[in-house]
Amino acid sequence: PTSAGKTSILEYLAKRSGHKFVRINNHEHTDLEEYIGGYVSDPVTGRLKFQEGPLVDALRKGHWVVLDELNLAPSDILEALNRLLDDNRELFIPETQTVVKPHPNFALFATQNPPGMYGGRKALSKAFTNRFLELNFEEIPASELEQMLSQRCGLPESRSKKVVAVMSELQQRRQSSKVFAGKHGFITPRDLFRWADRKPATYQSLAEEGY
Repeated sequence: PTSAGKTSILEYLAKRSGHKFVRINNHEHTDLEEYIGGYVSDPVTGRLKFQEGPLVDALRKGHWVVLDELNLAPSDILEALNRLLDDNRELFIPETQTVVKPHPNFALFATQNPPGMYGGRKALSKAFTNRFLELNFEEIPASELEQMLSQRCGLPESRSKKVVAVMSELQQRRQSSKVFAGKHGFITPRDLFRWADRKPATYQSLAEEGY
């Protein structure tokens, strides 16, 4: 589900292991150029030159790449990734007719929300998902969320409990209505971190900032 820490844990592991973390966001209108690059005007000569995109750069330099919301990406994106994910382990750039082999340290990850529960997400084919090692992330338990708010944002434990209690109540209210799918329409853990980062000094300011 959303805000379960999928991307955050990958970013953390990349930093701990000394790898640069590269994030590529996907949506229904993501273009392949956002992955592999495209032609741009050279400011010196005025001529068109091919500028490599973040995926190609990461392949060459051995960075860790996270493809966010992969089940929102158009089919041509998935087709381009197939060659990189199969035994060939290479990326073909049609514009320059070149093949790029990944650096030994290169690693590719992808995140997504469950299809059906969130609008626009499609179920990826089994043949495609079998190329990945799948990990399922559950929602962050309330007790851990309280601890994260206290340690990361410096919010006193008593106020962290209040903030998490508000989220729980709003989610229960959301579940009682079937107007929209999912229970995160009112609030997510990301909202709690924004709330706590405002450093409310009193219960009154805690309520005002939350409102």
